[in-house]
Amino acid sequence: MTDVASHYRDLLAADYLTMIGEFDARVRGDQGLLCGLDLECDTGRARALDLGCGPGVHSVALTKIGYQVTAIDLSEELLDELKRRTERSSVHALQGDITSLKGTVMPGFELAVCLGDTLPHLASFEDVDRFFCEVHSVLAPRGQLLLGFRDLISVLEGSDRFIPVAQTADRIMTCFLEDRGDRVEVHDLIHRREAEGWTLHKSAYLKLRLGEQDVRKRLKAAGFEIVQASTEQGQVQMLARKVAG
Repeated sequence: MTDVASHYRDLLAADYLTMIGEFDARVRGDQGLLCGLDLECDTGRARALDLGCGPGVHSVALTKIGYQVTAIDLSEELLDELKRRTERSSVHALQGDITSLKGTVMPGFELAVCLGDTLPHLASFEDVDRFFCEVHSVLAPRGQLLLGFRDLISVLEGSDRFIPVAQTADRIMTCFLEDRGDRVEVHDLIHRREAEGWTLHKSAYLKLRLGEQDVRKRLKAAGFEIVQASTEQGQVQMLARKVAG
């Protein structure tokens, strides 16, 4: 088993676009999501943070509806892909730790997004609390935080632990999950068609077992109020607002 940063660098980064599917279609989906929310700001002048930005799907969607975007991720490989896709837009890409924002970005953002199951990738529950406090500190008054993550409270058993991720002519991506108490061990298996035939590449890392109610409590403790929340097929979407005070 390895840490999250090494797991992405050594295994997932090379096939991340295969995992997320068609890039432009995902951007259009994010645009629809964002336009359906009550974001309370003039997007023609507003600043947004994309935290755990990956290759830039959410960043591109934010620019298309008028935000000036600062995108942060630990993965150099994924940031290189983001820069390639956003070289003619207003995205500012930074390699960094999303639990340490003060001193990295100028405060006053109207919106922060943390999507794509980034939140459970943090190293500890203390890091989740630190992350919420850091985001609170760099948001403008009444600034908002949009979260998306998989609720891992329910323990999957038997063959339900095996989840197909993506498949193309030369890639088959699968993961399986193991219960580790307050964490879930995620095993990623990637079969790649290479010159010598199909080869298996694999790695494992731990995800935090976060649920909607726990995240609500942690957001409230950090100074947020919930604007809206929904859960569909285990995927939680939550919009929170910085409380005035």
